[in-house]
Amino acid sequence: MRRIFVVSLMVLLTGLMLAAGSVTLQLNQSTAWSQTLTFSVRQWIRVTWDYDENQTFAVDDTNYTATVGNIEFKSNKQFKVYYGVGSTLPTGVQVVSLKVGSTTLSNSSASPTQVSTKILSGAFAVVFNPEVLNVGNDFQVKFDFTFLPF
Repeated sequence: MRRIFVVSLMVLLTGLMLAAGSVTLQLNQSTAWSQTLTFSVRQWIRVTWDYDENQTFAVDDTNYTATVGNIEFKSNKQFKVYYGVGSTLPTGVQVVSLKVGSTTLSNSSASPTQVSTKILSGAFAVVFNPEVLNVGNDFQVKFDFTFLPF
């Protein structure tokens, strides 16, 4: 019988420590009550990219640029971003820059592009070097984007 009482008491005390609910305070001259709560607002990044995945994108032969739809990077907090080229390009071809609207994205982890407005959006443009005009066949490019807290 004593064992049941001890177990019941432990369950009751544990429940009181962890339970949310009401508090009854006896008021003499004054009574105070406080509660500490912990909140977490984790950062998120939402990428919305509107383009036709089955389309082959033409490279302009005067400025070596291909526009690949519109892209939006949106976050609940300020963030930094940089990109890397994750595929082998044809001989001599290089990605000179990536642009979102008028913003040129960094390709360096040491100096990523800072997005202090929590949103970066616009036409997504890939700028190549002039050697791209010498490529005889279609080719693919994989971009790796890395997002960092501000």
